[in-house]
This record gives sequence, structure tokens and C-alpha cells, in this order.
Amino acid sequence: MKNYLSTLRTMSTLRSLRNLSTLSIAILCGPAFSQTTSPAAHITVDANRSLGSVNPWVFGGNLISYQKGGYGDTSPMGSDRGEGVWDPDRQRTVPEMAALEREAGLSVTRWPGGCATHVYEWKRTIGPLSERHDQRFGLPEYLRHCADIGAVPLISVAEYRGTAQDAADLVEYLNSPNDGKHPWAAKRAADGHPAAWNVIWFEFGNESEHGPHTSSKDFKGRARFTPEEYAHNYLAYRAAMRSIDPRIKLGAVVATGFPDLGGWARTVTRLAGKEMDFAIHHSYKVSYGGNDPNIDTKALFSAGLACAAPIQDYYNKMRRMFREACGRDDIPIAVTEFNGAFVQENPVPFRHSLGNALVNAEMLRVFLRPANHIVMANFWEFANEYWGAVKGWAPGGEALVKRPQFYPFALYHEHFGKQLIAVSVACPTYDTPGGYGVEPAMGKGSEEYEGPEVPITDDWHVSDVKGAAATRQGRELSVVFDGSSDLNYYFATRTIPAKPNTTYRLTGWVKTDTLTTSNGGCFQIGDARGWPATHSCSITPSVIGTADWTKVQVDYQTLPDTHAITLTARRLEGAGPVSGRASYRDLSLHEFTPHRYGAVPWLGVDASRSVDRAGKTHTYLIIVNRRLDGPVSTSITVRGMQPRQARAWILSGPTIDATNEKDPETVSVHSHDLGPIQNGFTLDLPPASMTAVAID
Repeated sequence: MKNYLSTLRTMSTLRSLRNLSTLSIAILCGPAFSQTTSPAAHITVDANRSLGSVNPWVFGGNLISYQKGGYGDTSPMGSDRGEGVWDPDRQRTVPEMAALEREAGLSVTRWPGGCATHVYEWKRTIGPLSERHDQRFGLPEYLRHCADIGAVPLISVAEYRGTAQDAADLVEYLNSPNDGKHPWAAKRAADGHPAAWNVIWFEFGNESEHGPHTSSKDFKGRARFTPEEYAHNYLAYRAAMRSIDPRIKLGAVVATGFPDLGGWARTVTRLAGKEMDFAIHHSYKVSYGGNDPNIDTKALFSAGLACAAPIQDYYNKMRRMFREACGRDDIPIAVTEFNGAFVQENPVPFRHSLGNALVNAEMLRVFLRPANHIVMANFWEFANEYWGAVKGWAPGGEALVKRPQFYPFALYHEHFGKQLIAVSVACPTYDTPGGYGVEPAMGKGSEEYEGPEVPITDDWHVSDVKGAAATRQGRELSVVFDGSSDLNYYFATRTIPAKPNTTYRLTGWVKTDTLTTSNGGCFQIGDARGWPATHSCSITPSVIGTADWTKVQVDYQTLPDTHAITLTARRLEGAGPVSGRASYRDLSLHEFTPHRYGAVPWLGVDASRSVDRAGKTHTYLIIVNRRLDGPVSTSITVRGMQPRQARAWILSGPTIDATNEKDPETVSVHSHDLGPIQNGFTLDLPPASMTAVAID
């Protein structure tokens, strides 16, 4: 079928059995509707038990504005048009795009966007348009666009180019009065806005731990900051910016993805946490970069839809790390980028699929939990480019297409209340072995267990290589790099027997001395047959610059036919010529049973309420059906109010990997008036779907 939603119908006849009303929203399969008589799932909502306010700022987005001489695309679509939200010829927001931004509830927008931030020069984006031909969507235009759609601006400050004074000048441009005493405020007035913009929210850099992604030689003299350098600079920039306006809030980069919360995250928090206005995290939990036309999409998205539990666990760990590192438990978290990390095109671009829309819905549910203290979240990213939730260029006559990942935001914005309320769910579960960046979730789950130490009987085997000299003294291996090349170093190894299908935890210590590259010293553990033969290994975080002995750790699961593993003193190529010293010592290895999450419930549910001016309570549900191979008949009971009528809006498509790239209606939302209801009414939720329910 082209789209089974085209045959989706609401059954208008309600069957009353005492106090039970049943409504089946069914999929037409052949000649008849499916109809379930015994609900498999039960949702119970307590309308009187508030869990806190719904934070509208978790429904933010990114607006990209690249710049020549920096990172990424410098085509007019980014630098002139904000990837489609700005019409530079008419000098205005694109009305059609603004309507979609409002429909999605785009509450906070982030500029200039991602890795473009590293060396971004904001002073090149202001002033007369005649002097900035390649930057017609600059800072003034971005701020006007925010005002047009009612969004809060979040501005990222370059960390690898410019100075703290440049950041202070930015605050003066944005927030100081045009009183003749503030030259940058005068420039703002010349740009057409005499009144202060009063921007409060700023970030110090973007994913700063991985360096600036540029061959430019003028970024603060090094390829990547150490966490100590970053924390020192953060405090200096914050002080300079707050000297202009003490109201501003500056975020610090804590983690990108879901790395171990030692190393960068703990060091930055320890040194800057007491003054940190908010911590920055980027959530890309599900990942796939292959182009296998025969990939098992059900296995991929069954794992992907299990992402909520490990993401929640990560924020629990982050909160504990904050307490341990700096004694604070109240650091807000801004998730300034989130999405599924699908970087591929075949068999379809999964980033634009129904499955990825549901993955993002799972993330939104985690971000809304008040205990996580998420101050804002910004989807990567709203329009066009590689990831856009909307595509098309309206001023050029292109129709704007809503991709599947647009719809979760619209459903939350249009059909959700102001207060979160308690909800419980009883439903079947499914097991997933995990993969694609997501941990296994099976049965009752299990706690992690570190077994006895595995003896490492083999000594270091060192091979000579041009560009590096290795020496051994006792337990310590030292490698001196001479700066002649971008050396991929893997010439010191130890090999030991290992069991198949077994997880090992490798721990070691690395020390560096003036190591001049963003790829530092680390350890690798992998199949002894080598990477070319098996493509199987894990690598610890690396240590760069000048650093005392630093503990690094990684887990590795052996292959079904593994008989031996190799431990390697490593430095990865790809960051330019390397000089300085890296030292390695005290390797230890344990068999390890990782924490396993319990089986995944078929349904993930959020509940909320609002009270109108007449004092009438309205209850709302957002339900993600994670079951991929069939509908789930679900009864809904609301405590604390007597439901009388309801309406449902259902996002679904023909398959979990369906996209709107060829037909914009393949994945879409269909509304259904459920009419009069009583407590205990039943819905048949389509497989792989997201449903919003409004109950009056």
C-alpha cells in the first residue's frame, strides 16, 4: 500500500460495557478493519498529581549561518538565507518558514550553528550589507528573525579564534544602551536597532574537546584545548562578558555524545563548575553510518527506540559527577544539539525517517523530566542543510516539505498542556541486543560486574618507525614524536589469550609532555588478528598537551571467533604533525559484565494538563508505540476528572524507515475525533507511531 494512513479510519460506533467505552483506530488490512477486544496495554493518568511545569524551551532548534574561512558550507543557503528562514533580497523572515517554526513551537534558536562556531567572527556579520556580501544572514538578521517568531536567542561564542574582549564587545553590541558611551551599541543602532536586544544566553564554543576542524593557523596556537585550558578560558570569557552585563549566562561544554564522564567533563566541572551558568551536552545516542541496502531496519530501530533509559541513566551520572567534582547539584544542562546520528543515504536517509522522528520523541520525553534540570534543548537542525526537519526554499518557488522529524515538535506544541502529571503504564515489553550506539535491553536487566583481573603476561613488543622513538624503563613505555609527520602510531603491542563473546575492561595511565596535536596518547584493545582482518577494536580517550598521569579506560567485546586480543599504545593520525612525548604504564584488564537495561516497554508515555479560564481541566497524552510489528490496543483511564470527549492525532507511516523525500504525505499526522467517551476508553495504536490525545 502507498500509505496505510490513507486507509486509517475512526470507528464511530462506541461499544459500552458498563463503564467501559471502546474506540478502535484500526489499520485497514485487506477487506476488513482489525478490531481488538482485550486491551494489551493500560495507561492510568493521575490528573491531580503534578510533576512540575512543562518546559517549552526543550523544543528549540538550530539555525545555521556558516562563514567563509571557517567550517562547513559557505553557500548562500547558509550564509545568506539561514538555510531557508531568511529572504536576503526582501530583508525579511520567509513567512512560510516562520509559520512552520511557530507550528513546531520553536522556542529557542541557536546561532551560528555547530562547528562553524569554533572560529566564527561575529564582527564580520554586522554593519552595512554592502560590506558583507557573503554574510547577509548575520547577527542583526538572526535577531530580527528570533523576534519575528518569538524565539529566545542562544548565541555561540568562538573559542578557538578571537579573545575575551571580542566576547565582551558582543555583549556590548547586544545589550548596552546607545548613549554615546558604548561604541558597539552605536554600531547596533546603525544596524537598525537602537534599543538593546537584551540577549541573556550564550555558549562558550561548540564540542570544544574535539578541536576547531580547520587548517587555519591562527586559532590560539594549538589544535585542541586541554580541559584545563578550556576551563581557564571559560572563566576569563565569562568574567569579561559579565563585566558588561551581569545578567548574561555563559554555558560550558561538558560532553558530546555519551563519553565517560571522567577526563574532559570532570576536569572542566572541577575547575569551572562553581561559576558555571549551565553545562552543555549534545545528545546523539543512536548512530549508523553504513549504506547497506539490506540492513535490518527493525533491528536498528528496535535498538534506537530503547535509547531513553540509557540517556536518563547518563543524566543521573552527570548529576552525580557535578556533585563530586565541584560540590554543586544545581547546574542546569542545555542540550544544544540532539538528533539521531544517521550519516548515510542508503537504503534511505534514516535521519529523515519515521524511525528517527520517534527516536527524537524519546529524547524529548527525557528532556522534559524536571529532575534532569534541562534548561533548554535544540534540535539539530530546523531547516534544509543535511539534517533539516523542513526542506525547501519558498522565495524560489520550492514547496516546503515537513520531514517526519518535524512532527514530534508540532504534536507536543499543539496538543500538550502546561503541567506534567503522573502517569503509569502496564504493557508488554520487547528485548533488543542493542547496537548502533545503544546498550542492550533484555529481560529484567542486570547490574554491571567487574570480574577478577586477567593476567597480562606478555611484555611490550616495540617496532621501530620513522617519526617516533620508543624506550622502556620498568613498567613505563615512553614514545617521543619528532614532529616530522602526522604519525599513526601503533608500534608497541602486547598480546594475550582471550575468550570469545566476552566483554573486557581495559584500564591504563597516560602522561604527556608538550604533545602538540589534538590526537594524543591513548590505548587500544582489539582482536589480535588486526583491524584490517576484523574491524574490531575499542580505543580509550586520549591525553594531549602537557598532562600528569591520567587514568583512561574503555570496554571491548570480543567476536564470536576471537582467541586472542592485542593491547596497543596508540596515537591516531588525522590531526597534523605530532611532536612531544607520550608515556604509557600500568595496564590492567578485567572480564566485565556491563550494566544491562531491562526489556523495553511497548509504550512510552507523557501526560500533562492545563486549566482554562473557566476552570475546566484538559488532560493530554503523548504516546510512542515502540512496537514495530503490530498495533497495541490500549485502555486509558484518567483519575481526578471525568472524561467526556477526546480527540487523537496520529503520526505514522507504512514502515519504520519511511521518509517524505519523494511523497510529502508518506509520513504524516491524521486527526480523529473520538467523540463521547468514558473512563476506560480504548485506542488501537498503529505500529511505530506517535499519538497525541486531548481529553476533556
